[in-house]
Amino acid sequence: MVVALGAVFLEVVLPVALVAIAGGLVGHWRRIAAGPLSSLTFYLFTPSLVFHGLTTTSLTAERGLQVAAVLLAAFGVMFAAGSVWSILRGHDASLRAGFLLAVTTPNIGNMGLPMARLAFGQVGFDMAVVNFIFGTFLVNTGGVAIASIAGGFHPRALLAPFRFPALYAGIAGLAVNALHIELPVAIEAPIATLAGAAIPCMLVVLGLQLKQAAGRDHVPDTVAANIGRLLIGPVIGWLTATAVGLTGVERATLTVLAAMPTAVIVTIIATEFRAQPVFVTRVVVTSTLTSALTLTALITLVR
Repeated sequence: MVVALGAVFLEVVLPVALVAIAGGLVGHWRRIAAGPLSSLTFYLFTPSLVFHGLTTTSLTAERGLQVAAVLLAAFGVMFAAGSVWSILRGHDASLRAGFLLAVTTPNIGNMGLPMARLAFGQVGFDMAVVNFIFGTFLVNTGGVAIASIAGGFHPRALLAPFRFPALYAGIAGLAVNALHIELPVAIEAPIATLAGAAIPCMLVVLGLQLKQAAGRDHVPDTVAANIGRLLIGPVIGWLTATAVGLTGVERATLTVLAAMPTAVIVTIIATEFRAQPVFVTRVVVTSTLTSALTLTALITLVR
């Protein structure tokens, strides 16, 4: 068991962590801002990855619906459990919004995609790409709705998903796949090149963004959010994946994706809606660091 844990850490978790750490160290040394690279990743590399992944995937429509079901179930259960905790703790509207954002939004992009590829190969990566597309839409609808609890909500915020290129890249990729369209090399080759840059850039951005975890405010809530994301999330993922008929690598992939730490994107949403962004950032950092241990153990169990 110890040997298996060590192998998973060295082959799956450590390679991901080292890229993020390298990005963080260089960013600190040269004082590189995360913003420009984050924007390039968001508006160029990630849509290319989504499009390329969906044009080449062999996943069926049934599998896509199963992925969506697992994602929605995990979101709903974590929202309900987080709401109960928040009520019992007597959170004000701002902290409740921040806490719920933290527990419902796993990092299925920056960490989930490379983890799935390293741990489960092409099948796992295909599942992760579809999961990422659904998750992107969910965080920009359900996540925005949660953030609005803190105040400052405007109906225009519900149109946010339609401003993001990953959604349209996903639709286009599905159409190309379903219609069996063969793209010319002049189009396919540059998209594949950009798609190949997405994962390393995601990890570098993660390293650049995770700079602050200082402070001792709301320690019980930070611990609870970490437990929810890293321990309760995978249980929900495994149970739901089993309930919808998934087994083997596909179930294992979705279980691990449900165990990802809090996504960096929620710090941006929390800032926009004044939903305790400092607390949310602390949860992002602490859950990301702790996940090196929890993901190592989980991947060892489900592989």
